[in-house]
Amino acid sequence: MKRFAATLLSLVMLLGLSACSSSNNPGGAMGNATVNNPGSTTDASSLPTITWKMGSTWGSGNTHFTCDQRFAELVSQLTGGKFTITNYAEGELCSGGQAFDYVSEGTIEAAGDCAAYWSGKNTSFELLNSTVNDFSGMDYFLWINQADGLDVYQTIYGKYNIVYFPIACTWSESGIRSSVPVNSLDDLKALKLRMGSVIPGKALKELGVGVVSVSGSEIYESMQRGVIDACEFSTPYADNSLKLQEVAKYWCTPCWFQSAGVNGVMINKDAWDKLPTEYQEAIALAASITRAEKMAEYMWNDAKMYTQMTQQDGVTITHLDDASYNTIIETYERVLAEEAAANPDIKYILDSQAAYRAVVDDYRAELGNYGFGFVKD
Repeated sequence: MKRFAATLLSLVMLLGLSACSSSNNPGGAMGNATVNNPGSTTDASSLPTITWKMGSTWGSGNTHFTCDQRFAELVSQLTGGKFTITNYAEGELCSGGQAFDYVSEGTIEAAGDCAAYWSGKNTSFELLNSTVNDFSGMDYFLWINQADGLDVYQTIYGKYNIVYFPIACTWSESGIRSSVPVNSLDDLKALKLRMGSVIPGKALKELGVGVVSVSGSEIYESMQRGVIDACEFSTPYADNSLKLQEVAKYWCTPCWFQSAGVNGVMINKDAWDKLPTEYQEAIALAASITRAEKMAEYMWNDAKMYTQMTQQDGVTITHLDDASYNTIIETYERVLAEEAAANPDIKYILDSQAAYRAVVDDYRAELGNYGFGFVKD
């Protein structure tokens, strides 16, 4: 069914997009962000044949890499095969940590990413990937698709010569996976913890937790060898692609430090500007389709993986005690306020997310169980 839909969309794109495109804002897909587009062509046969290279922060066996692949597949379908994006997993064109600079400098045209990986360049990137006890996957999806979220991504990434499209809005991440039970802050202090989120990691460090940096592709081996005792990566579906349940038999929930997740595709701005409008619109539409598909795919498979891990793989669920949880959250909120005071980009994102909440929260509260749904015994 999804291939039929993509084929149908391809016909629409190639035969009629030029009639509905705007000069600097393709199909409205860029929100209010300004991008420079060349003039649109009306004859599909005159569109050029283009091939791009797309690197990734994700390894070939990683579930997140399938988002990159699906995006590229759709771009090809939507352009009748005339615009091809070839996917390369982490390490094939560059390391995951090099992907941002490779795209920004134009060494490659595009790369799949997780915005939090670039927090060392600008701490605001963290909020473009996830929040602490705030946005859900649906919130990110609505903020990006209906509010001004996409403009926010373009503004922050645009400072680095990058055009950006989110291609996956995922639900709450798993939490902390460990080789020993974690029930308290004291338990965490006794461990070497791999944490990908910089601001929550900073809060944990202030509380005496040994937070270390390990790339996603190295987590399994690091746990296996005892280089780290605990880790976090992503949702249960993605964690399963790394088989973390084999090296971490304990799972501390909920994932307070990443209540949702966003992955996307970075595109070199100069390469983007050279594209015909039709190809720019194909990219925007491919990203939108991938976002919708993957949100459903992740939630469904997260539920299945939870059952598999807890009922078949021998994983034991634990929870932080209330006092430890409250101490961690209070410390995080103080650290976030300090970061926002030091970086206006963080305040810019928080203000945009607060404006979104001003629209949805009253109705969310009114819906209660009639929103996402009831939990049945």
